[in-house]
Amino acid sequence: MGGRFTLDEVLEMLDKTAKRIQKSADETKEAVWKQSAIYEKLQQSPEATEEQKIKAFVKKTLELDRLEHLNSQLSLLYSLQIFAFKVKVLEVSVDNIKDQLVKSGVLQSGVELEDIKKNIDALKILIEAQYESMKEINESQKQNLGYIH
Repeated sequence: MGGRFTLDEVLEMLDKTAKRIQKSADETKEAVWKQSAIYEKLQQSPEATEEQKIKAFVKKTLELDRLEHLNSQLSLLYSLQIFAFKVKVLEVSVDNIKDQLVKSGVLQSGVELEDIKKNIDALKILIEAQYESMKEINESQKQNLGYIH
Protein backbone atom coordinates (compact mmCIF):
# COMPACT_ATOMS: atom_id res chain seq x y z
CA MET A 1 0.00 0.00 0.00
CA GLY A 2 2.75 2.58 -0.41
CA GLY A 3 2.79 5.58 1.91
CA ARG A 4 0.06 6.61 4.27
CA PHE A 5 -2.39 9.24 3.13
CA THR A 6 -4.10 11.86 5.23
CA LEU A 7 -7.84 11.56 5.46
CA ASP A 8 -8.19 14.73 3.40
CA GLU A 9 -6.08 13.15 0.63
CA VAL A 10 -8.19 9.99 0.72
CA LEU A 11 -11.38 12.06 0.56
CA GLU A 12 -9.98 13.96 -2.43
CA MET A 13 -8.99 10.71 -4.19
CA LEU A 14 -12.42 9.24 -3.51
CA ASP A 15 -14.07 12.37 -4.90
CA LYS A 16 -11.97 12.32 -8.08
CA THR A 17 -12.54 8.60 -8.55
CA ALA A 18 -16.29 8.95 -7.99
CA LYS A 19 -16.50 11.77 -10.55
CA ARG A 20 -14.51 9.75 -13.09
CA ILE A 21 -16.66 6.64 -12.58
CA GLN A 22 -19.87 8.72 -12.67
CA LYS A 23 -18.81 10.22 -15.99
CA SER A 24 -17.94 6.79 -17.33
CA ALA A 25 -21.25 5.37 -16.11
CA ASP A 26 -23.20 8.21 -17.72
CA GLU A 27 -21.38 7.73 -21.04
CA THR A 28 -21.75 3.96 -20.84
CA LYS A 29 -25.46 4.21 -20.00
CA GLU A 30 -26.23 6.15 -23.15
CA ALA A 31 -24.16 3.82 -25.33
CA VAL A 32 -25.66 0.72 -23.70
CA TRP A 33 -29.23 1.90 -24.26
CA LYS A 34 -28.51 2.61 -27.93
CA GLN A 35 -26.78 -0.74 -28.39
CA SER A 36 -29.52 -2.55 -26.47
CA ALA A 37 -32.15 -1.14 -28.81
CA ILE A 38 -30.15 -2.40 -31.80
CA TYR A 39 -29.68 -5.84 -30.21
CA GLU A 40 -33.38 -5.95 -29.33
CA LYS A 41 -34.37 -5.22 -32.93
CA LEU A 42 -32.01 -7.93 -34.12
CA GLN A 43 -33.49 -10.41 -31.68
CA GLN A 44 -37.01 -9.58 -32.92
CA SER A 45 -36.06 -9.63 -36.59
CA PRO A 46 -37.55 -12.53 -38.57
CA GLU A 47 -34.59 -12.32 -40.98
CA ALA A 48 -31.98 -12.91 -38.24
CA THR A 49 -30.61 -16.39 -37.76
CA GLU A 50 -30.76 -18.10 -34.37
CA GLU A 51 -27.01 -17.62 -34.06
CA GLN A 52 -27.34 -13.87 -34.66
CA LYS A 53 -30.17 -13.65 -32.14
CA ILE A 54 -28.13 -15.50 -29.52
CA LYS A 55 -25.07 -13.32 -30.15
CA ALA A 56 -27.24 -10.21 -29.85
CA PHE A 57 -28.71 -11.49 -26.59
CA VAL A 58 -25.25 -12.26 -25.15
CA LYS A 59 -23.82 -8.89 -26.21
CA LYS A 60 -26.81 -7.05 -24.79
CA THR A 61 -26.48 -8.96 -21.51
CA LEU A 62 -22.75 -8.22 -21.29
CA GLU A 63 -23.34 -4.52 -21.91
CA LEU A 64 -26.06 -4.35 -19.26
CA ASP A 65 -23.84 -6.26 -16.82
CA ARG A 66 -21.01 -3.80 -17.45
CA LEU A 67 -23.35 -0.89 -16.71
CA GLU A 68 -24.62 -2.62 -13.57
CA HIS A 69 -21.01 -3.18 -12.45
CA LEU A 70 -20.19 0.51 -12.90
CA ASN A 71 -23.29 1.54 -10.96
CA SER A 72 -22.46 -0.92 -8.15
CA GLN A 73 -18.91 0.36 -8.01
CA LEU A 74 -20.19 3.92 -7.87
CA SER A 75 -22.60 3.09 -5.06
CA LEU A 76 -19.82 1.45 -3.07
CA LEU A 77 -17.58 4.43 -3.68
CA TYR A 78 -20.26 6.85 -2.47
CA SER A 79 -20.71 4.75 0.68
CA LEU A 80 -16.98 4.81 1.28
CA GLN A 81 -16.97 8.60 0.78
CA ILE A 82 -19.73 9.02 3.36
CA PHE A 83 -17.90 6.77 5.80
CA ALA A 84 -14.60 8.62 5.28
CA PHE A 85 -16.32 11.98 5.75
CA LYS A 86 -17.94 10.82 9.00
CA VAL A 87 -14.56 9.61 10.27
CA LYS A 88 -13.10 13.03 9.38
CA VAL A 89 -15.90 14.78 11.30
CA LEU A 90 -15.30 12.47 14.26
CA GLU A 91 -11.57 13.19 14.16
CA VAL A 92 -12.12 16.96 14.14
CA SER A 93 -14.69 16.69 16.93
CA VAL A 94 -12.35 14.68 19.16
CA ASP A 95 -9.53 17.18 18.52
CA ASN A 96 -11.85 20.07 19.42
CA ILE A 97 -13.06 18.32 22.59
CA LYS A 98 -9.48 17.61 23.62
CA ASP A 99 -8.45 21.23 23.03
CA GLN A 100 -11.41 22.54 25.06
CA LEU A 101 -10.75 20.14 27.94
CA VAL A 102 -7.06 21.03 28.05
CA LYS A 103 -7.85 24.78 27.92
CA SER A 104 -10.37 24.47 30.73
CA GLY A 105 -7.91 22.52 32.87
CA VAL A 106 -10.19 19.50 33.16
CA LEU A 107 -7.79 17.36 31.17
CA GLN A 108 -4.12 17.34 32.07
CA SER A 109 -3.07 14.71 29.57
CA GLY A 110 -4.94 13.43 26.60
CA VAL A 111 -4.56 9.76 27.58
CA GLU A 112 -8.31 9.22 27.74
CA LEU A 113 -8.80 10.61 24.25
CA GLU A 114 -5.72 8.90 22.81
CA ASP A 115 -7.59 5.58 22.72
CA ILE A 116 -10.34 7.26 20.69
CA LYS A 117 -7.74 8.77 18.38
CA LYS A 118 -6.14 5.31 17.91
CA ASN A 119 -9.53 3.95 16.88
CA ILE A 120 -9.97 6.84 14.46
CA ASP A 121 -6.52 6.08 13.01
CA ALA A 122 -7.57 2.44 12.58
CA LEU A 123 -10.70 3.60 10.72
CA LYS A 124 -8.56 5.81 8.49
CA ILE A 125 -6.32 2.84 7.65
CA LEU A 126 -9.44 0.78 6.91
CA ILE A 127 -10.77 3.46 4.55
CA GLU A 128 -7.42 3.68 2.76
CA ALA A 129 -7.22 -0.12 2.46
CA GLN A 130 -10.78 -0.32 1.12
CA TYR A 131 -10.02 2.35 -1.46
CA GLU A 132 -6.83 0.57 -2.56
CA SER A 133 -8.71 -2.73 -2.71
CA MET A 134 -11.41 -1.17 -4.91
CA LYS A 135 -8.72 0.14 -7.27
CA GLU A 136 -7.10 -3.31 -7.49
CA ILE A 137 -10.42 -5.05 -8.11
CA ASN A 138 -11.28 -2.54 -10.83
CA GLU A 139 -7.90 -3.03 -12.53
CA SER A 140 -8.11 -6.83 -12.39
CA GLN A 141 -11.64 -6.77 -13.80
CA LYS A 142 -10.51 -4.56 -16.67
CA GLN A 143 -7.74 -7.06 -17.44
CA ASN A 144 -10.01 -10.10 -17.08
CA LEU A 145 -12.80 -8.67 -19.23
CA GLY A 146 -10.55 -7.15 -21.87
CA TYR A 147 -11.00 -10.08 -24.21
CA ILE A 148 -14.79 -9.54 -24.39
CA HIS A 149 -14.68 -6.06 -25.90
